[in-house]
Amino acid sequence: MPWNSPGNKNDDPWNRNSNNQGPPDLDEIFQNLSRKFGGIFGGKGGGSGAAPSGGASAGIGIFALIVAGLIWAGTGIYTITDGETGVILQFGKYKELTNPGLHWHMPYPIEELRVVDMQQVRSSKHQTTMLTKDENIVEIILAAQFRIKDAPNYLFNLRFPEVTVKQAMESAIREVVGKSTVDFVLYEGLEVISSNTKALMQEILDRYDAGIEVTTLNLEKTQPPAQVQNAFDDVIKSREDLERYIEEAEAYANTIVPQSRGEAARITEEATAYKEAIVSKAEGEAERFEALLAEYKKAPNITRERLYLEATQAVYSNTTKIMMDVEGSNNLMYLPLDQLMQNNRAPSGSVNFGTPSSTSTTANTNPRRTVRGREVR
Repeated sequence: MPWNSPGNKNDDPWNRNSNNQGPPDLDEIFQNLSRKFGGIFGGKGGGSGAAPSGGASAGIGIFALIVAGLIWAGTGIYTITDGETGVILQFGKYKELTNPGLHWHMPYPIEELRVVDMQQVRSSKHQTTMLTKDENIVEIILAAQFRIKDAPNYLFNLRFPEVTVKQAMESAIREVVGKSTVDFVLYEGLEVISSNTKALMQEILDRYDAGIEVTTLNLEKTQPPAQVQNAFDDVIKSREDLERYIEEAEAYANTIVPQSRGEAARITEEATAYKEAIVSKAEGEAERFEALLAEYKKAPNITRERLYLEATQAVYSNTTKIMMDVEGSNNLMYLPLDQLMQNNRAPSGSVNFGTPSSTSTTANTNPRRTVRGREVR
């Protein structure tokens, strides 16, 4: 049976004017949304007889607006990695810091994100010519390495951070070099100058609230100007010669001083030994004299004769000449060579005496006598 037959009671499913209420179609949904949003924004809602094509276009626009809003909101999602810090600006003004991780902020232009690498080591190099304390000119090349320690101060307190770092470095090195002599700058105090310049540079940056930490500062080169380089080379050569002479003198002193000290110690020991020997000999002589004095008091004549004989023996034992007195003739001095040779081989205490009645060249040697049981020469 056809759908539009008289007995079908208009049960045609394609007839939209049918009294049967089925589910609303897509056009009706978009029309309703269009009327609602049109009322919100001051527009006039379309009647029931509005064209379906206009409601569909409004619905597509609203859908696109929603999608664009979701995309715009999605731009606020961001991630901060390790070693970085996120700085959130709200309408261009600093708001907060964010730590590493996944975050969301109101998208631009309401809020803005700036990511700062806190672990990156930046460098700055500078070459300049300056005046020393003793009014000499030196050329210096120095390099500094630094990193960010305070992100907001680094971003907002300095317009040109690199330029500020270079100017602070030059100001610090000029102050340090201006208080030092040229020899100290060129040869002696490179490490001291680097350390003092780094400390002063950090002090200047902290005074500006720059948010920068100076990690290292090195003097890569210090030299006099090219116009006076030859004169400085001569000075360096003279200084090297001076140091060489000083080292040679010290080496000689290290050699001669111990020898002198050893010689002085030897002389001191010899003098001490001589002193002890002289003192001992004097003490022995004194004791001998006292003993001899006691004997002299007991027998003066015998003791006197003994002393005379001992003195005579001591004198004649050291002479190489013999005096002979012959009766009826002049004194004759005779040199018996064979006897002298025998005396040189004989003990030192023997001596020859000539007799007045004898014309022989030999004489009785070492006359002896006994005094109180002692043999006396």
